[in-house]
Amino acid sequence: MSTFIKNTSPTIAKRIEKDIANEAVKEDKSVKHALKELAHLEKQDNKAHKKVDKGTRALGKADQKEESTLHALNKQTKRHDDAVVELSRRSRELEALKAQEAKLDTALAQKKIIVEDAIKQKDMHEQDRLRRLEEAGGFRNANNTTMPEAQTADSEEHPDPRQLH
Repeated sequence: MSTFIKNTSPTIAKRIEKDIANEAVKEDKSVKHALKELAHLEKQDNKAHKKVDKGTRALGKADQKEESTLHALNKQTKRHDDAVVELSRRSRELEALKAQEAKLDTALAQKKIIVEDAIKQKDMHEQDRLRRLEEAGGFRNANNTTMPEAQTADSEEHPDPRQLH
């Protein structure tokens, strides 16, 4: 929770507005970076899904090849042994791909949660910043009512905080 300092100086109001704007820019960059990481992880997850599908098809083909070689076992002993070896290799590859997919699914889910939390935090901070800007603007306007000649110059220097975004 922010502390509110009652000060009638326009330079403090400017500094508060500048600090709040800098805070918003930093948070926007952070969210953009998180979204970029999320997109990258989603792309990797899609690739992993494709690899698993390809591995599954390859495993099915290897299994069919093994069955066909069993029928010609007397003549095809060597081919059968090769197919068994390939089946074993494809099974290991498939298991490795499934493990990688599970790992990416977990990372993707975690990143989605992080990004959702970051977006929620950004929204909350944005509301807080707007509230603080309105409060800072309200004190500046209360100051300017005592000095009518400074009010026009101040309104040119300080735009309406609701129009900043």
